Amino acid sequence: MRFSDASATTIDLLRHGEPVGGRMLRGSTDHPLSDAGWQQVTDAVMRHTVEGHLPYDAIVTSPLMRCREFALWLGEEFDLPVQVEDDLAELHLGQWEGKTYAEVTAVEGTARMGAFWHNPAEVAPPDGETLQAFDARLAEVWRRLLLHPPGQHVLIVAHLFVCNGLLRQVLEQPLSRVLAMDLPYAAMSRVRHERHALGDTSFIEWIGR
Repeated sequence: MRFSDASATTIDLLRHGEPVGGRMLRGSTDHPLSDAGWQQVTDAVMRHTVEGHLPYDAIVTSPLMRCREFALWLGEEFDLPVQVEDDLAELHLGQWEGKTYAEVTAVEGTARMGAFWHNPAEVAPPDGETLQAFDARLAEVWRRLLLHPPGQHVLIVAHLFVCNGLLRQVLEQPLSRVLAMDLPYAAMSRVRHERHALGDTSFIEWIGR
């Protein structure tokens, strides 16, 4: 710890594994994990076991199946409490929901899609959630987790935009850089939050392992 008087909370952010249906603009479309996806997240978490035990006190998960089902299984397997947070759901992609990149570009071309990936703070999917609204709900759930963490070491199971968005809360990057971390399936990142006499400070220990 950087502050001798600090109390620390460690938060691991795990992106879900590959869902059924492979790569697509899934957003809030609720698909379960594929067999390969289950293996990816299981392998990622089991690397952190020590003598058959996980270091976590609690698990917090998105309500979507590709996160929630694994989190509930893990909680049962290791006797850990699981908290479902609706505000950790993935960015809603409007008319792009559940479509492949090819299906979207075949209908509307590449301009809007390209502009979205270049600067999602300025361009949202048609009828989709704006990044400003998304960031506001992430900021609120992050504030609650830091204020009342369900343990000293917490695992969050979430999504690409969500994991990036939570890391953005720590880094205070501009919204246009919300996808600065290209996190593959089952990538894990770690944040340490210290509460001390001068206030609160968050540190990123590593990203995307």
